[in-house]
This record gives sequence, C-alpha cells and structure tokens, in this order.
Amino acid sequence: MKRTTKVATLALILGTNVLFASSNDYALTNNYKLLNDMKLAQKQQEIILNMSNQLNKNIIDIKSLRSAQNRFNKVLMGLSNGDISLNLKGTNIPQIKAKLSEVQKLWEKENSMLNGDIKDSDKKEKAIANLNNIMLKMSEAIALYNKSYERFKQKSKLSSLVNHHMNSRKNQTFAFNTVQ
Repeated sequence: MKRTTKVATLALILGTNVLFASSNDYALTNNYKLLNDMKLAQKQQEIILNMSNQLNKNIIDIKSLRSAQNRFNKVLMGLSNGDISLNLKGTNIPQIKAKLSEVQKLWEKENSMLNGDIKDSDKKEKAIANLNNIMLKMSEAIALYNKSYERFKQKSKLSSLVNHHMNSRKNQTFAFNTVQ
C-alpha cells in the first residue's frame, strides 16, 4: 500500500506542469507581506514559555522576567499595528486581528499581575495558568497566520502556472499545410 502511495504521488508530481514553471515563480512565496509577522508570532510562544519557566523557579529573575514581558508586549502591539523597528507590517485580516485582540486582553490582565507581587505561590500558579491561556490564543493566531500563508502560496503557484501557460502559448507557432 505504501509503495502504491509513493508511486501515485510521484506520478502526480511528474504529471503536473509545476516542474516546468520557472524557479523565480516560487520565490513569490517570499513576498508574503506577513512572513516576518508570522515568524515573530511564533517566537511569542517561546517568550511565554520563558516567562512560565521564570515563574516556576524558586527564585524569580525579575530582570529577565521584565525583559520578556517588554519584548512580548512590543511584538504583540507590532503584530496588530505594525512596528518599523521590528519590521512588522501589522495585519488587516479580520480573523487574525480579532485573535490578536483576544491575546491583548488576556495579556493586559497578565501583565498587571506580573508587575505586582508574584512571590506568593497562589499568585504564581494563577499567573502560570493565565500564561497557558495566552499560549492557547497565540497558537490559534499562529494557525490563522499559517492558513493565510498557505492561501497566499496557493495563489502564487496558480498565478505562476497561469503565467507560464500564457507565456508558452505566446511562443507557440503552428504550421498549417494546405493541399491545393
């Protein structure tokens, strides 16, 4: 069964015009305006994990925690509104904007909690639980970025194939033999 799947996949790949498209056509995927935004949104998850790890320690490195908070906040604002210093474009895609708004609301509460006295174990646990909720919403936002990126790639590939087809048709010449 696996061999059949491999053969069918290979036949499908070889049977398409994708192989004939110029290599520059697929560079279009690098033109996705939100590519850097998507990458930094994924980095936000690392920052959340860093903050959670800081909170799980017996002795919290406040300087490191504050640095992570500031970085998370700056990138989050940049994802929504754009930030030239981070090369973030911001988004106008309604679903992503709404999800980032949800993250911002959760983050505002969490940020104020983290800025308060978090040495109490109950407050630490609550802060970690809130960070987990933020992580969940951030994952949903990243999924929306990925969905948007996949649509962009599909449109780019389709456009590339159409352009290749149209250009190859322009270069075709037909010979007609007429019998008299």
